[in-house]
Amino acid sequence: MNPRTVSALVANDLRQLARNPRLLVFAVALPLVMWPLMWYLTSLTTERRQERLESRTYLYAVAENPASADGATWLDRALARVGDDGRNGDADPEAGPAVLFERVAPPDDLPAALDDGRLHVHLAWEPGTEDGGAPRAVLTYRADLDASGTAEGYLRRALRSTRVEVREQRLAAAGFEADPADLLPVERIETASEEQTSGLLLGRILTAIIVLMMLTGGSIVATDALAGEKERGTLETLLTTAARRIEIVTAKNLSILSVALITSILNIANIVLWMQLDIIPAPEGLKLVIPVGTGLLLLFLYAPAAVLLSSALLLVSGRSKTYKEAQLLFAPVMLGALAIAAIPVLPGIALRSAIVVVPIANLGVAAREILTGTYDWPLLAAAWAVTAGAAALLARASVRTLSAEKLITASDTDAADLAGGPALFPRRVPGWFAVLWALLLVWQLNSGGGIDGRLLITINLSILGAAAWLMIARYRLPLRETLSLKPPPAAAWLGVLIAAPAGLVLANGVVRLASLAMPIPEEWLEAMADAFGADLPLWQMLFFFAVLPGIFEEIAFRGVLLHGLRTRLSRVPLVLIAGIAFGFFHVDLFRIPPTSLLGVFLVIAVLRTGSIYPAMAWHALHNALALSGARIEQIGLTEEPAWWHYALALGVILLAFRLMSRPKVS
Repeated sequence: MNPRTVSALVANDLRQLARNPRLLVFAVALPLVMWPLMWYLTSLTTERRQERLESRTYLYAVAENPASADGATWLDRALARVGDDGRNGDADPEAGPAVLFERVAPPDDLPAALDDGRLHVHLAWEPGTEDGGAPRAVLTYRADLDASGTAEGYLRRALRSTRVEVREQRLAAAGFEADPADLLPVERIETASEEQTSGLLLGRILTAIIVLMMLTGGSIVATDALAGEKERGTLETLLTTAARRIEIVTAKNLSILSVALITSILNIANIVLWMQLDIIPAPEGLKLVIPVGTGLLLLFLYAPAAVLLSSALLLVSGRSKTYKEAQLLFAPVMLGALAIAAIPVLPGIALRSAIVVVPIANLGVAAREILTGTYDWPLLAAAWAVTAGAAALLARASVRTLSAEKLITASDTDAADLAGGPALFPRRVPGWFAVLWALLLVWQLNSGGGIDGRLLITINLSILGAAAWLMIARYRLPLRETLSLKPPPAAAWLGVLIAAPAGLVLANGVVRLASLAMPIPEEWLEAMADAFGADLPLWQMLFFFAVLPGIFEEIAFRGVLLHGLRTRLSRVPLVLIAGIAFGFFHVDLFRIPPTSLLGVFLVIAVLRTGSIYPAMAWHALHNALALSGARIEQIGLTEEPAWWHYALALGVILLAFRLMSRPKVS
């Protein structure tokens, strides 16, 4: 590839894009005006809404029933408190203007009166019960109407404050030893600074907005870059020049990436600048000054997301037959990316969790933590590396795919598309397992902590088994060849017997090494003990957590996945990718390193024996040794083994692989 040719093509594309008014609006003008405009409009509407709610008169009605007389005193005192201060029901002369309530006659049709604003809140008093139950106040309102919801809030808080006041007076009159108001006073101390609270608010939405801006500007470039030029016929003219296909595709990718990076720079710089200058008041709760260094860190953090999204847009555009088809296909890409980027909005999701292995989502959570002043550098680096790795793989795939096929015309199909079935499966298998991983991740994140471990593992393995069967049936894969259902060499069984304990030693070493950067919390160990049923009989533990995973997970990973990747990858990338993919399916962050190592070992075992059976036995024996030795509740890092223990275990693994080798046929 000639760098001069690529740079010339990129410069030419950018010159043409600079004359595109849509691109200038969405990629340049919109990021420049969006943040100050958003702050101004949010502050203005919030202020106007508060003024409007505080200056109006709220209409209330009281149901006529026998209990009304008993509640009249309560209502008068509550309304007096609202008159003092409608904000919180406590008298405070500096709190602001009083909130006015006006009583109206009870309507014949209560829902209709609430709907059309003739009434904002309705109060009914229910008498006490015969067994001594106290009377109740029932408030009826329309929560989706601003005035009605606000009126109910004012009146409810005032009634509760009145209840506390009356209760204290009655206790004092009954001879309570101390002033009831002094009984267990509660003081609240907020340790989060205003900057941290504001950072949390901004961090939840920042990634989604930046991703939206990247996709909006990048899609314009991507649509014109390949699908548009393909439809206009200008791409064929370009291909007649001295530039090679790979140079053309690389230049297109760099053009989209340039726009995505410019959009990111403008957004981050805009936020930093407007918050530093404070010319336009920021919205309520967003009092935050972002240092320039933090802005640069955020920009660096989002760089791999720009590469990932630009590669995805280019791939969609190159695969599209027409300009309109590209626009239609961009919609699901945008929705999917925005859904992932919006994950930081969800409560309870921290970077030190399985989310660190989800591209883009991990950057969003990382940005949220940075803006709240939390710098977990190992996890920040891991999140950046994961997204950068995914971006590099997709960029390489897009360049290779579009430079090899389907670039010039819509009818340019390859042999795999025409043949379908088994020939098409190697290309589709990554997508299948990506969807399967997402499905399992969503299920496990939402399954809750109280689910029985046996049920959890049964559901997980059922999903894996069903997916494997669907792929085999959908692409008409030969069962024996796909699952490597062949007898292994006799010596392979001896290799399994010595390899399983040695592999467990090395896996524990990996856990120790990973714990130096990410200490394993006690809560996680306790959760693991609960999930895997420490109190179960040993035979049930072995059956559910050793035998069943050894069968179903091997069918899915060392069977279907390995078969699909074999024709596309050389030996070393095949072993690493197929093995590490197995680790990522074990959602817990602390299980990924050791299970990835086990996955690598099992892939090598299948490749050397030509059979899946030794991998099944090794997998089941590995789990059985771990369960039987630790009994789950005693999970922990015991005394540190010496270095020679690991060296010996590695030597045993190499010997086991030697025993697993099939004899060469002369």
